[in-house]
Amino acid sequence: MPFRLLEMKTKDSLPTARDVKFRSAEERCIDCGHCVAVCPTGALTLQARTHAGREVAKQGPEDCLPILPELIVSPEQVAQFLMARRTFRAYHDKPVPRETLEKIIRVARYAPSSHNLQAANWLVISDKMEIRRLGQTVIDWMRSMSQEAPEFHRQIDADVIVDLWEKGEDSVFRGAPHLIILHAASGLGGLHASRESFAIRLAYFELAAVPYGLGTVWGGFFVAALQLWPPAQKAIGLPEGQETYDAMSIGYPRNLYQRIPMRNEPAVTWR
Repeated sequence: MPFRLLEMKTKDSLPTARDVKFRSAEERCIDCGHCVAVCPTGALTLQARTHAGREVAKQGPEDCLPILPELIVSPEQVAQFLMARRTFRAYHDKPVPRETLEKIIRVARYAPSSHNLQAANWLVISDKMEIRRLGQTVIDWMRSMSQEAPEFHRQIDADVIVDLWEKGEDSVFRGAPHLIILHAASGLGGLHASRESFAIRLAYFELAAVPYGLGTVWGGFFVAALQLWPPAQKAIGLPEGQETYDAMSIGYPRNLYQRIPMRNEPAVTWR
């Protein structure tokens, strides 16, 4: 579908592969499944094969979930759901069941990814001492920034984060019981599989967590430390050739929001 590899020469004909120069339609196919999903008669099936270094399972109409009209939400429901989304910075000391986290991840995997690469690997850390250790690497990075980049240190209010940490408050992961890390092959950030693909996947993750009464907080300080301070990336202990692209903490929030705060009016240019 993205490269218009199929065509119907007439309204009543069957879809056939277009004649594409240099590489065949099959070679160009990224296995997005859009052709299977859109076919009104369920006549198309993608065969199992190896693509982009990964095994792709057969995908036919019978393998896909149906879109149920009764579950389609109204514009008002969507608006409140998205506008009511908040960041949570205080959590109960209560672990989230693994099966719940798995359900959320399985929904989040449907987030769009560049060229349908689906490169993200999920690392879920639930060990308190491990989360604390990784938080300490962020504090160590911030301390180093006070000498190496004092202006940046001031801009991110690192002195406040460090002070709270030294007083025993988790100012990095906010006391959440789980840390979610997305990692993949090194160097993807500079290619078509940009870092935005990983951020979108985590955006899906945090929205899919809402019906379970869960809250999330983006790991901004953690990701910054990973990108700017080599010891932080090493501290995670990923397999060789892998790097972290984004991170988020999740748990049961202590506070529940009662209203939607105001935001600036959108600055829109129409052409």
